[in-house]
Amino acid sequence: MEKRLETIIALELPYRETLKIQRRVYRGGSGPRVAVTSGIHGDELEGLYVCHRLTVWLEELGRTRPDALLGQVELYPGLNPLGLDTLERNVPVYQNDLNRYFPGHPGGLLPQRIAAAVMDHLQGAALVLDVHASNIYLREIPQVRVDRRFSDALLPMAKALNMDLIWLRSPAQVLDTSLAYNLNQRGEPCLLVEMGAGMGLTPAFTEQLLTGILAVWRQLGVLAPELELPAPIQQAIIADDNIHYLNAETSGLFVPAVANGSLMAAGQPVGHIVSPFEAATLAEVCAPANGLLFTLREYPLVYEGSLLGRIVATPTTK
Repeated sequence: MEKRLETIIALELPYRETLKIQRRVYRGGSGPRVAVTSGIHGDELEGLYVCHRLTVWLEELGRTRPDALLGQVELYPGLNPLGLDTLERNVPVYQNDLNRYFPGHPGGLLPQRIAAAVMDHLQGAALVLDVHASNIYLREIPQVRVDRRFSDALLPMAKALNMDLIWLRSPAQVLDTSLAYNLNQRGEPCLLVEMGAGMGLTPAFTEQLLTGILAVWRQLGVLAPELELPAPIQQAIIADDNIHYLNAETSGLFVPAVANGSLMAAGQPVGHIVSPFEAATLAEVCAPANGLLFTLREYPLVYEGSLLGRIVATPTTK
C-alpha cells in the first residue's frame, strides 16, 4: 500500500505565511478512487474526527491486509483551515461561506481558488463523501442528504452508509454553489452527511459512519469484498415530503423534554419555552405527528420563528 501527503493548493498570506490545503492519499490497486472531505465550515469538527478514524483504520489495514485496498482513498480533513483556526464558520477576512464558492475560479479570490483546486483534485472520483456537522444552534442525528435530481445514482450508496435517516431534498433546498451540488452536476457522485452539532464531536456517530463508509467502499470495489465490517448495516428511514418543522411561537429559552433521535407520538411534548424574568412557561412545543425527531435545538436562546426541531412523520422505509 502506497501512502503520501499531498498539497493541493498553496497560497501566500500577507505576513510571511503560506496557506496549504492538503490531502492524505492511500493507494492500493488500480480500482476506483474515493474521497472524504470535511472542514468546509470552521465550526464543524465532526468530519475531522471521521478522517482521523479512517486514517487509523487504513494504517491498520496497511499492516495486516495491504492487498485488501483495491483502489485509492483520499482524505481532505480541513478545506477551510483559516476558519478552523479561528473557530469561524466562514472564511475569515472574506466573511463568506466557502460552500457558496463552488465550482470556484483559479484566478479569483482566495475562497474561489480553494474551491477550484478542490474541484480539480476530485475530478474522476467514484464517490465523494462530504461530511458536515450542524451549526452551534442545532443537533442532528446521523443523516445523509440526497438531491432528488441525482437520487437514482446516489440512493443505493446512501442506503449502505449506515445512517439513521436519508433526506431526499428538492432542488429548492439545494444550493447550486455547494461542493456536493457541483460534483453531482459534473457527474461525480457526492453524498452529503450531516451529524452532531457545531464545535463538538460525537464519537458514537463517527463509529456508525465509519462502518457505513467501509460498506460503501466495499460495494464500489475499493476494498476487498471479503473484508468484515465493524458492525451490521442498519436500514435508514426515508424522509421525503413527510417532514414537520417545529418553530418557536415566542422568544425565550427553549428547554427540551426529550433527546434527539426519539420516536414521538402526536401531541407529545418536545420541550417548552420559558422566560428568565417570569415563573410561567411561555409556550409548549409538541410533536405535530407521529414520527422521528431528527433535529433538535442545541442553543437554548430562541427568537420567535427560530427552528427548534424537525420530525419525519410516521417513519417508513423503502
